[in-house]
Amino acid sequence: MGGASAVAASSRRPPTLDGARPPRLAVLLGPPGSRAWRVEMPDRVLRAWAMLSVAYDELHQAPLTPAAAVRLGRQLQAVTAELERSVSPALARELRRVTCAGGTAPCTPRELRVAYASLLGWAGGLVTGMLDQLEVAGVEARSRRREPAGS
Repeated sequence: MGGASAVAASSRRPPTLDGARPPRLAVLLGPPGSRAWRVEMPDRVLRAWAMLSVAYDELHQAPLTPAAAVRLGRQLQAVTAELERSVSPALARELRRVTCAGGTAPCTPRELRVAYASLLGWAGGLVTGMLDQLEVAGVEARSRRREPAGS
């Protein structure tokens, strides 16, 4: 996975009350120099992953009523769309391929469990990759601060 370019700032965030645009953190995944696998909104990915975890647990705790299945199916579609908006086009294509987006919505408890497990696994891998890249960037930043001037 990437090195020093693992974390990048973008100025596409909306302005704050004072008109300044705070930098947005983006995490680059994949080989060094590759910008194809980019998480544009890591904060949203983390929230979606947390929501998926809770819903996945709910799916396994009690029998699923038809109303709950419909609600969880809508939530699955919303979370999938949120994840697609939060990553680069290459990662969004991978997400659609893994989750079979565009097909019919899962409606049986078994289909919902499989769909949630697939999405949760994909998002969990993305979160792990993001955390790895942030750790690498932090280590590199700390080592640069420790280097004597003029090295």
